Amino acid sequence: MKSTENEYKKFEVGRTYATRSVCNSECIFKITIIKRTEKTVTIDEGNGKTKRCKIYTDMRNAEAIYPYGIYSMCPIIDASEKIA
Repeated sequence: MKSTENEYKKFEVGRTYATRSVCNSECIFKITIIKRTEKTVTIDEGNGKTKRCKIYTDMRNAEAIYPYGIYSMCPIIDASEKIA
């Protein structure tokens, strides 16, 4: 099956995702998905700690999470930002 541009992107277990900080483009937030359910993902933040995050839908037709909470200028990582 060929992937299309309109395909809904989902987080995959074992994959690493990243996004840049809104305030500092040299600051990159990276997370690895270690477990998922239909509504949540469990992430490895890279410091030996794990965290469970609720999955949201973003405007780019992909799943998204707020790994550090929802606040002004918070990092949002979505499934289209896969790096590994």
